[in-house]
Amino acid sequence: MDGKNDRSSLRVGQVFVEFTRKPVSAWGGMAALIGAFVSQVGFREWVEHAIPVVETSNNAKGIYPKVLAHFLTVLTGGERFAHLQWWQHGVEALEKVFDVTWLPKAASTLTRFWNKIKSQSCAEKLGAHARDYARQFIGFEGISEDTMNLDSTVLTRYGKQQGGRKGYNPKKRGRPSHHPLLAFLGSGYVVNLWNRSGNTASGEGCVPFFEQTRAMLGEKFRVLRVLCDSGFYLIEFIKHLETKGFKYIIAVPISHAIQKAIYCVTQWRQLDDGIEVAEFSFEHKDEKWTRPRRYVVVRLHKQKRPSAAGKQLSLFEEYEDWGAFRYSVFITNDDMLTPKATWRQYRPRANDENILKDLKEGMALSAFNLDSFWATEAVMVMIALVFHNMLHYLNRNIFNRNRPKSQTKTIRARYFILPAQLGNSGGAYRLRIAVKAGQLRARIIHFLNRIKQLPHRLNCIAVDT
Repeated sequence: MDGKNDRSSLRVGQVFVEFTRKPVSAWGGMAALIGAFVSQVGFREWVEHAIPVVETSNNAKGIYPKVLAHFLTVLTGGERFAHLQWWQHGVEALEKVFDVTWLPKAASTLTRFWNKIKSQSCAEKLGAHARDYARQFIGFEGISEDTMNLDSTVLTRYGKQQGGRKGYNPKKRGRPSHHPLLAFLGSGYVVNLWNRSGNTASGEGCVPFFEQTRAMLGEKFRVLRVLCDSGFYLIEFIKHLETKGFKYIIAVPISHAIQKAIYCVTQWRQLDDGIEVAEFSFEHKDEKWTRPRRYVVVRLHKQKRPSAAGKQLSLFEEYEDWGAFRYSVFITNDDMLTPKATWRQYRPRANDENILKDLKEGMALSAFNLDSFWATEAVMVMIALVFHNMLHYLNRNIFNRNRPKSQTKTIRARYFILPAQLGNSGGAYRLRIAVKAGQLRARIIHFLNRIKQLPHRLNCIAVDT
């Protein structure tokens, strides 16, 4: 060996396979772009202030390298803590780019770190800082009004994690799960997350969750409408929104009572070939409902619209005129919207499913779980409200400005997986990214220049919990 290369080599085809000890990383694009961004916005300072973990050991390496290691594991496609090994080759290059003297090399370093969040109060303190983090990125974009969308999702568990309970789990029936509650803005930012046991109903706790989210956004932020799926069709929540003066559109479960109300509809308006809308007034017999409310129903012809969403009316399947359609029903208090406009306003909420898919498949939201319920919530909050929002901001403002937004997997393949070598020239470290295509090279330079011109920096003022 010469200190840099192993002289032993093996011929393969027209080349000799040899080895080098020079720091070469497969993630040069990620290092350059994310390294520039976290430095520009002051991510290190925010992490060191916001993460409620105190390290007392004389051998402690600091909080930031561990949070950064988790972030890098997520960005490189890791689906468990052990996958931090995916970016370990050439780690010296990452250490220099991110300006740290050390990065964890063992999964246990990360699990021990997150397991220090042992209590609800500690997790809630992190949650408050993460919500403030999301609010700041919304402010960076100047978003002062938007829709607020509430949703829940199922995260299957395979161990004996706290809070893992059997409940609604359509893909893994009978498996324990967590059932977190999330809040999104129509612009795609995740603004709140609560972890919940797997046997929790979709809308349980939605009133305090909504109020906490609204308080985070601040009095100057205008919630245009609240959009929810049928899991939030709860009279307590509906009354709360009405009392507070919020407009809402909520999907309605098509129960037998609702089906009978639809059957009584006689006037349908055609919007397009195979699409018809109508509205009706309805009041459940439950005394809590107190008065009739406005409902909008949309039906799509199954033959003319083969991919039609919605459900058939089970009570009237045998009737040809009714069995040929799939129906969707919404309750709303926005009388300024026509039935057509109500449906159009609700449809973008389907993007929440794309965000959830990206969180699960692109950022492994369901994979990084620990035995402790509160430690698991802390990790989920970091992935959804911090890591996702950071990449979402880059996606909207740097990578795909004025263009359709890419999923995390696409960004990773297009811009992050670019080999690079750490070198030294003129007394300065240099990250030499191996990009031959001139168009891609120019694009990365353009991205870096735009990141360097960002005027935003995170505020680390304490947040009340």
